[in-house]
Amino acid sequence: MRLPQTSVPDLLALDSEQPLQSNGDLPLRLVDATRVQPATNGATHDELAEEPSLRALLNDVVAELRSQRNRNMRVVVKSGGKVLFLRAEQIEWVEAAGNYVKLHVGGESHLFRESMKNMETRLDTERFVRIHRSAIVNVDHIRELQPWFHGEYIVLLNDGTRLMASRVFSDRLTRLIA
Repeated sequence: MRLPQTSVPDLLALDSEQPLQSNGDLPLRLVDATRVQPATNGATHDELAEEPSLRALLNDVVAELRSQRNRNMRVVVKSGGKVLFLRAEQIEWVEAAGNYVKLHVGGESHLFRESMKNMETRLDTERFVRIHRSAIVNVDHIRELQPWFHGEYIVLLNDGTRLMASRVFSDRLTRLIA
């Protein structure tokens, strides 16, 4: 569905942090099209913009745009006097290291000042899965899962790295299997 350019001011009012650029119609996927009620009694655009259902729909669209922006991200890491730009799909797995996370990329590791919880929210949930309180794995780099005791797994990566998946996070791995 396309929103006409007249809807852009409403979006700009909702997203005051990052204004949207517009040159005509904006292609946006609407989150819940069932919330929008058809215009009745010849209501104008301004009257429709004030309806709570349209306001909620615009909030959903802005939230979806923000989540898409976060999923397609790059991580900027300072390492050895250089600044590296890592694409999320390059990261094989993430390890907790105190107040830092250690990003494992192509046989190298880079420290990045971020908590595991924040790193987990920054990464795409379809590509990355948290398997332990101290490990997040890129599912594209998992070679096999070996069942262990009491619902735990040993996760074997393509490069031979063996990681233990705890019981607490095992439900996320069973969703991969199913």
